[in-house]
Amino acid sequence: MDELSSQIEDLKTDEHELKQVLDQHDLDASLEQEFNAIDAQFRKLEIVYQSLLNTRRFLKDG
Repeated sequence: MDELSSQIEDLKTDEHELKQVLDQHDLDASLEQEFNAIDAQFRKLEIVYQSLLNTRRFLKDG
């Protein structure tokens, strides 16, 4: 019976190891980074677009 209990204990998930693996594969953090990168690119595009509109307006009125 002790041998069986020992085998069962050996097969149990180590909580510390599990936490490390979950931290390495934190999808929320990955998605947040990806969203922030897309958001930064979008803001740059928005600035360029607004600059083009302002230039067009200036050239049209000038």
